[in-house]
Amino acid sequence: MASLINVVFNQALSDILLKKEDNLFVRIPIPDRGIVSSNQNRIERISTVLDQRDVYEVPWGPKIYIGFYKKCKVFMASAPVGSGSGLMFTELYSAGAQYIVRYGSDDVKSPPQEDKNLIKIIDETDNLFGFELASGLDPNSCGKSLWASSEIIAALSAEALERNLPIEKRVCHHLENYHALRTPEKFSSKRKEALENQLKNLKRDNKKESFDMESAVLFRVAHDFKRHAASVLQTVDKENKNEGPYEGANKEQALEMEKVFTDYVLSALLRLK
Repeated sequence: MASLINVVFNQALSDILLKKEDNLFVRIPIPDRGIVSSNQNRIERISTVLDQRDVYEVPWGPKIYIGFYKKCKVFMASAPVGSGSGLMFTELYSAGAQYIVRYGSDDVKSPPQEDKNLIKIIDETDNLFGFELASGLDPNSCGKSLWASSEIIAALSAEALERNLPIEKRVCHHLENYHALRTPEKFSSKRKEALENQLKNLKRDNKKESFDMESAVLFRVAHDFKRHAASVLQTVDKENKNEGPYEGANKEQALEMEKVFTDYVLSALLRLK
């Protein structure tokens, strides 16, 4: 009864009043907690840890896996890359999700080698403009900091401490155009200067930074629904011009850390009541 009251209360406060019946993609009931990723292969791989796993395929590409982890019902869902992921996040919340953790990879340029064993917890995002404008926000409030759920951050921190895992809390700047902010030198001189100024303005003196294309969108949607969201980012090699992040020498290390991330995030989600 208490959980039902909380859902009704949340709906009353929400800026988005969609229900499952309004959805285009997610037309099934969703467990209250789960993981999302824009890496379709990652979601397919990590979903194999679920017992009694069922898969729901969206005609436009995303897949939702629902099953049990340590007797707790959870979901794992793929979402489009970039701001288009907002449609999937919106419908996951409207179909019943309360707690969502995005498991992604950091788009920061040339990370140090030791970051490959680091869990980057994103507790703050910024630089989200287009999606916020399209969501009806005042233009003067767009692009500012969006914070993760304190409940999820506490669970992730406690789980990492118990396991003695290396973590770092970071701000994640939204990339609307992947190549623009990662490689401004590839653009014409006028645009290069504008992009470099954008990067300079995003710099913080007191907090390390990451970049991705979905975390800020997830945080925005969670705020609008008055629900919970956070992100964890893995560092994979996106700089090697000869081998992809999941090819050759990179593959074994990336997949080994993937197992650590998966059990870690799911166990943190299970801490939430």
